[in-house]
Amino acid sequence: MKGDNLKLFILRSLFIVALTGISVDVYNNSEGGTFISGLSTFKYFSLQSNAMVMLFSAGTLFCKSISQKSWFRYALGPLTAYLLLTGLVYLIVLEPIYDSVGLKRVSSVLLHYVTPSLMFVYWYMAETRRYRYVEIFKWLIYPVIFMVWGLMLAIFRNDYLYPFFDTEQYGANVAIYLMLVAIGFSSMIMLIIFINNTFLTEREARRAG
Repeated sequence: MKGDNLKLFILRSLFIVALTGISVDVYNNSEGGTFISGLSTFKYFSLQSNAMVMLFSAGTLFCKSISQKSWFRYALGPLTAYLLLTGLVYLIVLEPIYDSVGLKRVSSVLLHYVTPSLMFVYWYMAETRRYRYVEIFKWLIYPVIFMVWGLMLAIFRNDYLYPFFDTEQYGANVAIYLMLVAIGFSSMIMLIIFINNTFLTEREARRAG
């Protein structure tokens, strides 16, 4: 029972933190403009992944009929992988070049560090499904679509979502950077699947014993 209460507490915290981080970031992005202009921040992967996690936690908390669907339960693993990579890429690539202060720093910490940490803990406690390594191809569909979309924005609108999309500065080398990002996604997904099939399986075996 204590484990269930802790899991519920983490899930509620995840929903509140994700909602707060997204709201603050939209407010930051609409500074000097309108709420609609603030919504343009959802073009970034970090906002999209946090929004999906917010919807997932809301569905789990408030829509039991939906949360019992197989497609809904399937989403827990991929969302965890996406959010963890969001935090890792920001820490390694973007944190050193972005000097965020004030509310921008608040939203950045919530979206890139707090929600990924809470999501991992919740996933570790709540996941009951066992993954197959072949699932990596399904999990990669969304990141690949995002990278293609980001590349189209760079080519046709000169809108560089992240530095590694900057076709004007890096030219054809952008393909190499995007390949490295794809490898990063694949590695994170493989790590999540490995943990699931090793440590979580062992955990269930200990409980059954």
